[in-house]
Amino acid sequence: MSNNILDDFSPFSNPAKQEIQKHINKNERLLWAEPPKQGFIFRSSDGCLIPFSLVWGGFAIFWEIMVLYTDAPFFMALFGIPFVIIGVYLIIGRFFHDIYIRRQMIYGLTDKRIVIKRGDHLRFVELADLTDIKVTEKKDGTGSILFNSKYDQRNNKKNASSTLSFSPTSAGLGFEAIPRVKSVYNQIEELRNL
Repeated sequence: MSNNILDDFSPFSNPAKQEIQKHINKNERLLWAEPPKQGFIFRSSDGCLIPFSLVWGGFAIFWEIMVLYTDAPFFMALFGIPFVIIGVYLIIGRFFHDIYIRRQMIYGLTDKRIVIKRGDHLRFVELADLTDIKVTEKKDGTGSILFNSKYDQRNNKKNASSTLSFSPTSAGLGFEAIPRVKSVYNQIEELRNL
């Protein structure tokens, strides 16, 4: 097995590795651990979401201003408030929510399992149970790996809510916005083929 991920992976300089190491079995070997990229991230879906959020939020704010400056009934002002809140969330709040979620995430790969930690919650997926892996890579080498497993397919409805709680996006279970995504992906494929 190649050590392409392990070359610059010191147990003393990697707090993510120390955190994941606490949660794995003694018969497992931790090969990689890292948090996702931090800060604002723009995704391909933002090409549609940003214009939609500006139209929604702009109309909701316009509605609210017009209601307040005319003699419209009071309930009309109350009616517009949820739409303004949703608009502000869509325009800017979702980016801060995404940052907050990714700040809590740590991803890990052992010789047997995928490990995803969000706050105090852990999710393990056996490498042997993986049925489908999709990888996307950006020019800077960061990217995402999405996983499907036999367990997810058997419990699709049950897993829908728990899967989303571990991912910054609704895309599902995976490693999102990680550096050197191809190296991690190659390591997973190598382990699956052993």
